[in-house]
Amino acid sequence: MKCLVYFDGACEPVNPGGLGTYGYVIYGEGGRRLARGYGVACHGEGCTNNVAEYTALREALRKAKELGCGEVEIRGDSQLVVRQMRGEWAVNSLRLMALKDEVEALLASFARWSIEWVPREENKEADGLSQIAYEAHAAQYGYGGGDGWIQTLIGEVRRAAEAEGLRPEEAAKILAELLRKYRLEELRELAEG
Repeated sequence: MKCLVYFDGACEPVNPGGLGTYGYVIYGEGGRRLARGYGVACHGEGCTNNVAEYTALREALRKAKELGCGEVEIRGDSQLVVRQMRGEWAVNSLRLMALKDEVEALLASFARWSIEWVPREENKEADGLSQIAYEAHAAQYGYGGGDGWIQTLIGEVRRAAEAEGLRPEEAAKILAELLRKYRLEELRELAEG
């Protein structure tokens, strides 16, 4: 199976030294979204946007392998990662060298792969997931929580799950299905009765 992989990373509120987060999206043939993910790459001293970008790529490739992708077309908006993976630019950081080695080992497990740079506008979903990761984890790492909307949403899902005797993951899945099925305006009308 041939897969299209988008990845992105960020280090906020400062780079270097902030909270490094990542996001990725994997599409299968016909443009069907197979998976998406996000998480924390690093924090504090030594954490950079580039570490987060490489971590995003590594995690995306791990998931692509797990999904059974035989070939991957990779797209990201990091000139540095794309050019280093193509061998066009040298890797001077020991931390990035280690991450690049991990990525190369994963790439060796695919029959074919390619990587290309895309403008940030074409990488919005992966970028958005990286931002969600920041919002979800910022307070935990002492960086504040932005406007806190993610924490509020997570808290509401957890409370609803507990009240209904569900696991938070089950409640989140139900909520996600509602958001796919209905427009927000329709849900607002339902909530307001």
